[in-house]
This record gives sequence, structure tokens and C-alpha cells, in this order.
Amino acid sequence: MRILFYLPVVTPWWFENKIAPILHRIAALAEVHVLAPTPWRNTGIGPDQLGQCLGLETVKWQIIDGADSASLRTGGGDTAELVAHVRDLAPDLTLCRTADFETARKFPGTVRFLMEGAAAPFHFDAALTITDQPFVNGAMPELGASDRATLDALIAPLWAEMRAHWQRAIPDRGAVFRQAGIPEDRPMLLLPLEYEHEENFFLQHRVPQVSNRALVTKTAKQLAGKCTLVVTDHPLNARHLDRRGLRDTIAQLGKRVILAEPTILGFPATLTLAVHADGMLLGDSKSFGMAAAFGVPILRRSRFTSASWLNAETDLGRFVAAARSGEARAPSEEDTRLWFAYHFANEAFYSRDPDLTGSELIDRALRPVNPERWPAGIGRIRAVKPEYLH
Repeated sequence: MRILFYLPVVTPWWFENKIAPILHRIAALAEVHVLAPTPWRNTGIGPDQLGQCLGLETVKWQIIDGADSASLRTGGGDTAELVAHVRDLAPDLTLCRTADFETARKFPGTVRFLMEGAAAPFHFDAALTITDQPFVNGAMPELGASDRATLDALIAPLWAEMRAHWQRAIPDRGAVFRQAGIPEDRPMLLLPLEYEHEENFFLQHRVPQVSNRALVTKTAKQLAGKCTLVVTDHPLNARHLDRRGLRDTIAQLGKRVILAEPTILGFPATLTLAVHADGMLLGDSKSFGMAAAFGVPILRRSRFTSASWLNAETDLGRFVAAARSGEARAPSEEDTRLWFAYHFANEAFYSRDPDLTGSELIDRALRPVNPERWPAGIGRIRAVKPEYLH
């Protein structure tokens, strides 16, 4: 079997923690090619990444350099030569870490995308998924009654533990709002910002195509004081980017827009506030899982679809009116449980799992639904992170 790893937007951290471990396993039983550009904006393959694979003598590396290598991250250039090259290579399976989904879909054979598998408020180390539907929130296949019952039974104890923990740990709405400086005289809408470092080429799909600062300003103007807008920053933004501009922007928007501190009462701000939010404003953030888990209505602005069970609104005006009247529709509680069960049992996996084999990885790509992997999959997750157990 011939397998191609196509990695134009892989970062050094992603390669070390997620790609290299599965590359080692698959290379043991298949013909493997790696196609990627040279480093640019903290993505691509360079000497450090090659150095982690010195023992993989059978892997064939194809590193693209030159003026066109940057366009592999965005899809903005002429991709005909790239597609022709991959067709000549004729892989049976291509595993992609790319933000240009449409070009990859022109490749021959089976094409799958390597995406984040984390789904808070549950915890799963370095989670990864192999999917053909990137950013389709809540996606899962039609499942029969027997499979649904199996998944429900598998998630039940973890679900109960998760809900009981957060009911104990997070104080009531009044206490949380006082701690965060949020007035209680109107609905609170939560806006978790996405990672905005230049290495995040997935932001090219954002709707609307604006910066986080512009998004906050635009949203605040649309709300016109009808709700309190609380903004939480992505933890990697706080770690890698200068946030003074964001803070200045929010300070100028008045008391109805609040930038939350990174943690509230010892827990991540987005999680703490999601427990009491009247709605969550999302693009392609993974925070939709928290909204669903805590029964928070969702507004999603995205070029990608959302599963119907999320009941995600797409019009901000309608969403605000529903939030103010208390009629905003929350995600289906039954399907939320089912999705978390399906996601962890069937989709998400730990790339450094010592029991993970190359055969299992190939099976995950070629057979997206496999009930035989469900018990072990559920067994790898925890209801909450260990540091939250206090």
C-alpha cells in the first residue's frame, strides 16, 4: 500500500507530537511518501523535523522549495502541477495536514485530513482525528438503535462524572459574574477568540474575514448593548502574541464588552463562563463542544456546516432576540451525549499511544466507523483534566 503524508501547514509542535509518532507506525508496513514545503511562517518541513525521522530509511521525502511553496498553505497559486505530481505518485491513501482542502480533494485515492481531536470539557491527551469532513461541527453518521445504545452505555459514567464535577466546582451565576465583572441585567453572550498567530492558515476560512480585534468591534456594534459581550482569548494568543491592541480595542467599546481574564476562580475562563452563558458566538472554534455539553445556544458564522442537532443559529439578529426572550434553542442533550461518545470512542485517538499500530491507523482512515475500537477509545478519556480535580 502506498501512503502519502501531505503536510503544508504542519507546525514543529504538530509534527513532533502528532505526525512523527504515526509516521513511524505506518512506515513499518506501507510504502510512505512525505510531501511538504520548506519552512515558512512556522509551518512546513525542515532539518529539525527530518532529524526526528532518521530511523525511517524507507520513507521518501519530497520537500518543495521555491517561490510557489508559500502558496501551498493558501491555495492561492496554480496547483495543477502539484495535483499532476500526486496523480503520478498514485497513492492509495493521502493523509493531509493542510488548510487548502479543495486542492487535496483532487488527489487520487482516499484523501483524509488530520485534525484536532480535543473536545472539552472532557480530557484526552494530544487528541487527533482522521476525517473527510474538517470543521463540520458535530458530524457523525446515522447510527442504528443498537449502536446508539452501546455508545450511550459507554459514555454514561464519564458523562455523569463530568457533569457532577462542574456542578460542584463552578459557583452560581452571580458569583461567577461578580468575579468577572459582568453585569447581570441582560443576557451574556460569550465570544471565544480563535488562535491568530501567522502559523494558523486555517483562519483563511473565517467568516467574516477580519482580525480578532475587528471581529469583536463588529460584533459589539451589532449587539448595540442588547446583550453583554464577554470575550475570552485563545490561550496560545496570550502565550505568543502581543495582546495590548486587543485590550485597548475592548476598553474603547464600553462597559457592555468585557475581556475576561485567562482564568476565573481557578478554571479556564471559556469553560467557567460557558456554564452560565446565554449564548456562544462561534466560527470554527472547538469550543462548540463546551457549548453543547453545558446546553448553551450557539450562533455559528462559518463556511462549514454544523450538525442539525446543534441547533446552531446563523443570523445574529435572530439569535440576540431569542437570547433576550429566553427562546434560544440549545443543542439536543441526547445527541450531545451521543456525539461525545461517538467522537471519543470512534474518532479521536492518542498519537503516542503505545498500543497504537499502523494497521489501526490505516483502518481509521479507510473504515471511518468501526465499533470494535469503541471500548478502548472510551477507555482513554477522562471526565476532566487532572488539575481540575480539586
